[in-house]
Formats: sequence, structure tokens, C-alpha cells
Amino acid sequence: MPVTKREIADQLGVAKQTVVNYIDKLGLAPEHVTRVGKTDVLDDFAVSALAHALGKNVPPRMATTPSPEEPVADAAAPDPVIAALNGRIADLKEQNERLVAELAELRASRERELSDMRDQLDAANDRAAHLADRVAGIAERQQAMAALPWWKRGTFATKLLGSGSE
Repeated sequence: MPVTKREIADQLGVAKQTVVNYIDKLGLAPEHVTRVGKTDVLDDFAVSALAHALGKNVPPRMATTPSPEEPVADAAAPDPVIAALNGRIADLKEQNERLVAELAELRASRERELSDMRDQLDAANDRAAHLADRVAGIAERQQAMAALPWWKRGTFATKLLGSGSE
């Protein structure tokens, strides 16, 4: 049974503005709040959501006499909205657990890749240092060759490089 903002505020013991703020905060306005003349009317879902958000029990419904066509609601029967929301919460918890596990796997994979890249970087740095040493050695030999007189260079080069017939 629809109720107004003022009625729900009175039943929950809060100000009407608090109800208005919570309607906006929960995003109930477009679907669960309808405008009838100058009055906003809340459906049962909005009333339940507001009561839950404000930390109160769901207010009792207005005392009405059920018509013979209307079945009497069993007080022990669970609210289908609450059951649906509990199901959604369970689904979201499962999804959260799955995403946490996936994130842990991604982090472990990233750590392995990072370790592999560090190993590759160390190997590349070692190779670069070795090549730098070789280049320095070659440069020293070039300077030594340049310091020799031209008539000794040929003999020395033959000794270093070999005769070429091998």
C-alpha cells in the first residue's frame, strides 16, 4: 500500500527532509516514487529500503481489512524483495571472491614477469659490460698499433692476425 513521504517520516520518527535526502541518496525517485498531485507516494520497496537505510524496522502497514479476493499474507513468509536482495548479495560476494582470486593470480603473474624481466636485464647488462671491455681492449690495441712506426706495423699485424693461409 503506497504511503507518502510525511507518513513514512512519522512512522520512522525522522524529519521529512531526511526521507527526501535518503530517497535521492538511494536513487529511488524515478522508479519507486510517483507523483500524485502535490504529493509524492512511495511504494513498498521504497518504504522497505528507506527503513533499512535509516536503521529502523520496517514500519507496520496501515491496518486494512483484507478483502475476500485478497489472500491474507502470512507474517512468517519472507519478503520477496528481501529474498531477491539477499540472492543478489550472495551473487556479488561470489563475484567478489572470484575477482579477488583473479587479482591474486594476475599479481603473481606480474611478479613472475617482472622477475623474468629483471633477469633479462641483468643478463643484458652483463653482456654490455663484456662488450664494453672488448671494445676497450680493441681501442687499446689500435692505439698501440698507431704508436708503432709504419715499417713494424705489417710484421706486428701478421703476428696478431696470422698469415691468413690457415
